[in-house]
Order: sequence, then C-alpha cells, then structure tokens
Amino acid sequence: MGKIDLQEFVWFDLGPKPPEMAINVSESGGFTFNQPAREALPSHIKIGITPDGRTVCIVEDPSSVYTLPKSGAVHRPELVRHIVSTGVILPARYAIHREGDCWIAELQAPTPKKRTPVRHPRRISKSEENSILEELKNDKRG
Repeated sequence: MGKIDLQEFVWFDLGPKPPEMAINVSESGGFTFNQPAREALPSHIKIGITPDGRTVCIVEDPSSVYTLPKSGAVHRPELVRHIVSTGVILPARYAIHREGDCWIAELQAPTPKKRTPVRHPRRISKSEENSILEELKNDKRG
C-alpha cells in the first residue's frame, strides 16, 4: 500500500449532534413542538399548512393573542383535521428549519412501527408430546 493522502478523504466531525427542531402529530390528535423548536420559536406565532399537508409554515405574529405554551402542545383540532384530510398518515413528524422570517416544517418519511415480539408457544417435552398423542388416539377410538 502506498502513502495515504489525507486530502483525498471526506472527513466527518463526530461531535454532539445539533438538536433537531420538529413537530410531532400524534394519532390522538396532538400537534406538538419538541423542546429545541419551543426554544427557537417566538411565543406569538401563526401557523399555515399547504393544501397537500406536507409543509407547515410558522411565522411570528406579535398581534396574535395566542402564545405557544411551554409544553409545546398546540390544541387546535382543525390543524390535525386538515393534515389528516390531505392523506398524511399519523403519527407524522415534520422537521423544522429556518428560512428568512419563517420556520418551515417539512413532512418526514414515516418510520415503521415497532413490531411487538411474537410470543412463542411453550415447548413441550417428548414425554408430554407422546402422552398428548396417546390421548388423541384414545379419544378417536372411544
């Protein structure tokens, strides 16, 4: 092997991952901003959703009486109804990034649901198996 040229490599910094701002929309109708989003967004906001439900726009609205709660949970059923009516399957996750004066949240690909482990029937011993087979034979004869 020849001399390695470090300039040829693509280098990656493996330091802490920057916090990802996101909105989670649950099957129960929750529309919730995660902690990094709550910390970045202004308290008075207005929310817009595209007709296809794939993009959410959040803008600051100082004239709004509505303030984003500390919990990040927005209780507005019409938001979730609109998202569902466009065919978006819940639960849904939107990743947020800043663009100029607004925050854009884009629908992420759905993550597969965790499968519950299949419960395997208990194993029986050979003698138990023989006794069950013997009982079945006797029931057929009797």
